[in-house]
Amino acid sequence: MSAATYLSEFAKEYNISEELASQILKEALMAIYKKKFGKDYDNLYVEVGKKINLYQVKNVVENVKDEITEITLEKAIENNKSKKELKIGDAIKVPLDINIFGRQMPQILKQLIKQKIVEIHKDIIYNEYKNRVGELFVGKIKSKVEGKNAGYYVSLEPKDVEAFLPMSHVLPDEEFERGNIIKAILIKVNEANSSEEAQLILSRTTEDFVKQLLILNVPEFSDGTFVIKSMARKPGEVTKLVIASNNESIDPVSVTVGKQGVRIKPIRAELGSERLELIRWSDDPKILIKNAIVTSRVLKNRIVEIHHMHFNWDEKKVSVVVPNEFVAPLIGKKGTHQKMLEKITGWNITFIPYSEYEIQLAEKQKEVDKILGITPEEEVEFIEEESIPIEMLPF
Repeated sequence: MSAATYLSEFAKEYNISEELASQILKEALMAIYKKKFGKDYDNLYVEVGKKINLYQVKNVVENVKDEITEITLEKAIENNKSKKELKIGDAIKVPLDINIFGRQMPQILKQLIKQKIVEIHKDIIYNEYKNRVGELFVGKIKSKVEGKNAGYYVSLEPKDVEAFLPMSHVLPDEEFERGNIIKAILIKVNEANSSEEAQLILSRTTEDFVKQLLILNVPEFSDGTFVIKSMARKPGEVTKLVIASNNESIDPVSVTVGKQGVRIKPIRAELGSERLELIRWSDDPKILIKNAIVTSRVLKNRIVEIHHMHFNWDEKKVSVVVPNEFVAPLIGKKGTHQKMLEKITGWNITFIPYSEYEIQLAEKQKEVDKILGITPEEEVEFIEEESIPIEMLPF
């Protein structure tokens, strides 16, 4: 096989140009040359034709001090294949026997070429994907990795580029098999010289993953009709989205769900058992907080009933009175659910059991009665004297 044919097949195998293949070959040979003669020597000349010919470029001198880079005029004339007349100070290419590198040279060359190819591909991938962090990709599961750095290797469409989905970025109830088609968001692109084994890192647990699913399935989010005002996510459990419409005639919640849930179903399919709560935005904090709380499905088949809300407008704090059984689930384990509500509303929320609220009301009533000088007995008499027959009530 001629050198030209070898380079052509080499270029096709690694999907690179013949010019780049030739450059890689020359760089690999230079690396072997430096290992043989020393890192400071770079006077190797590679000629690729029917064969691969190697030469040492040497300076013509009177007295040779370095045989690797210098040659006497007499020997230069002996090696001169051109008709050019030589003199002291000229440079000449002296043929170099490839066998000088030893029997292992072909194997070493092959390894170096592969290493160079990997480095080049990493540079290409980095430059192509470094500005695409946050995009949603479709890919096919290639293999699963166990152990400390567990996860899945994924082949991204349409270029069959390899990416890695760490197990820490997989939803708790998910398990993939080879050949499964998945969607994931690109969260990191490692540079070519990074010590990380994988260059493209994917995730299915970030908030942006849900955002991109909405943009993919609901056109109003991509064209700007709908906007996500705020969101909070606990992967595998719940995602809360506060959404608004820039068109007052279009309701963001019902349109996002779609007729018979046609739009929301593909998103829920990607999220598995994770709940997706769509909350209608309002400029009025009272309405927004109420919407956020009422939308929370913390008790099965029951909607939260809000008895009272007390606002501290200066400190952006609100106390919300709810039935006793709703307090613990609304707060959540280690305050997780409460923090999610605070994140999406921008308010510090305190949940108060209705029974405690009744006690507080009774205490306040006593304080008022004391100020007015009304005794409990007088209060009862007053109520009896002022009682009105039920048929006379205006409702």
